[in-house]
Amino acid sequence: MTDERPAADDAWVPESCSLPTAERPVRLAEFDSLFAEAVRWFDRPSAQRLRLHLTGTEQAERSVRDLAARESACCSFFTFEVTRSGPDAVTMEARVPASHVGILDALTERVRSGGTPTGGGTPAPDAPWLRSGQLATAAGVNPQTLRYYERRGLLSAPRRSPGGHRLYPADAVTRLRVIKTAQRLGFTLGEVADLLDAGRHEPGAGLPARARAKLAEVERRLVDLTAVRDTLRAAVEAGCDDLVDCAGTSWCPLPFPDPPPIPAAR
Repeated sequence: MTDERPAADDAWVPESCSLPTAERPVRLAEFDSLFAEAVRWFDRPSAQRLRLHLTGTEQAERSVRDLAARESACCSFFTFEVTRSGPDAVTMEARVPASHVGILDALTERVRSGGTPTGGGTPAPDAPWLRSGQLATAAGVNPQTLRYYERRGLLSAPRRSPGGHRLYPADAVTRLRVIKTAQRLGFTLGEVADLLDAGRHEPGAGLPARARAKLAEVERRLVDLTAVRDTLRAAVEAGCDDLVDCAGTSWCPLPFPDPPPIPAAR
């Protein structure tokens, strides 16, 4: 085995692998199927480690463990670790020694391109993609909220995996956090959409002016709420216990409008 980086369209199975040459295309097809159908997203914690986040059904987990065991047997420099990371999630991490980083680079490229070498199929972007349940959990919302935000134009429509799953880019988590924070600050969804749209064209555009306007609105509401609080406190201290009775008294602190004058009899 040489230290040269394998071409992206190689089978990434090293020459030192004990798997018979005739069987290598079959093994490669198994990995391609895994990459295309089960990989939700992936990351590369280090040059010598590749972590795949997979659909975690029991059948999928058994298949992944079997595939990892068979690959480890013929390519001894690969170390695979398969763990269940959630009710519907399994993680498979592949490790290689420093001398075989090139092989892991080629494997990563194959994962990135969805199970086909660069130049074939539909390449996936470098960033990980999240299924709707993962995104909702990470952002602290429910999946129905994602659909609602899409309809309101706050969240871009997701792409689809080969298996039909809705996939969102990892930066959608940040976008959802921004939306939730803006709502807590009193911005309506329409105002949030305007802020996000302005930010796409010029980072920070419109935020200072809108923040000042929202601050003035909040201060006006605070004045009103303070008056309401003081009136309710006075009503409690005055012993008001019936609105109808209170409406007929002059001492009740509740702000009843003055009764209209009684028209003179004709």
